[in-house]
Amino acid sequence: MADEVRRVDAAGWRPAVEAALAEGHTWFDWLGGVDEIGREDAIRVVVRMAPDADSEGVRVEALAPRDGGSLPSLGDLVAGATWHEREVRDFFGLDFDGGDNRPLLLREGAVGHPLRRDAVLAARVVRPWPGAKEPGETVAAGRRRMVPPGVPDPDVWGEREGGPASPEEVAASVQGGRVRRRR
Repeated sequence: MADEVRRVDAAGWRPAVEAALAEGHTWFDWLGGVDEIGREDAIRVVVRMAPDADSEGVRVEALAPRDGGSLPSLGDLVAGATWHEREVRDFFGLDFDGGDNRPLLLREGAVGHPLRRDAVLAARVVRPWPGAKEPGETVAAGRRRMVPPGVPDPDVWGEREGGPASPEEVAASVQGGRVRRRR
């Protein structure tokens, strides 16, 4: 058997968790986020709760807008939820209304949210990518230069004519592989 999944909108987030608590799902397992770029312009937030550590439980999932999105905090309902909410805020940029929105793992004033799929992994941009698939492997003659995983196509990332790329373009380009040429 698997956990029951309850998908709710942002307004139904807190009531759904309150209902799970009333049903006896009082053991808080975790709360995390997933960037849905390329599917929806949203961050999916998931909380898992169960009657105890060894039981199947419920997962409550809600979508919040990627930019300026927020959900009600669960910190006053569930012990330990505040830490997880602060982590989601750091890594995905989602605020929790009524919660503690101070940075947890990133320094104060950090730019960007590193677990968003459109975030560029700067260390991979700064260091030249050899085009090899594995460390120590030499680039075979005739092999095309590779884009490192996590770095968008140069035609999509950064300043470009016509404005910023759409979420779909960014999602398609960060998969790594051969450098794609604009047609």
